[in-house]
Amino acid sequence: MEFRTLPIRNKELFLKYAIPCGEVLVCRGELKRELLDKLREATASGQEADVPVEEVFKVAARMCTIIAKRMGKKAIDDEVIRRYFLIEHEKAIRWRKRIYPDLSVRDCKVYPGRVLKIDEDGALVRTPIGERKLRTDFSGDLKKGDRVSAHYGYVAEKIKGPYVGRMLKKKR
Repeated sequence: MEFRTLPIRNKELFLKYAIPCGEVLVCRGELKRELLDKLREATASGQEADVPVEEVFKVAARMCTIIAKRMGKKAIDDEVIRRYFLIEHEKAIRWRKRIYPDLSVRDCKVYPGRVLKIDEDGALVRTPIGERKLRTDFSGDLKKGDRVSAHYGYVAEKIKGPYVGRMLKKKR
């Protein structure tokens, strides 16, 4: 039986979380640097990528499909994307670590954070694993005190209170 990935409604949001994982795929030779850069530039500028992202980030798209079906949805929407990356992603990467020993679980986790400082090089963000300097390519206009999600070296997006609480609870 063939697994069919559900359509992704908000490819921009999906890519904000998936692109940071792309560095691992590039290192493994599973993704070309040029394609990752094209996706990063399109996402940073708010343009639609003319690439089937569900084929580039197969694992994330499949995991989101499983979650969407479990929630009774016919497409991968914002709620599904956030549920996967903010809540269930850690479980998936711990499982994948058994297959791919090069995967850094600590780096791949998505953490909640609070913006401490913004400058032209990015944002200084306090996370449960310490202060980190993060790229802000995808996060729009941030200000000191904003709550954000941090994935690899990126601020993926501003996040709201309920997700922050669930993420902090999960990290303990």
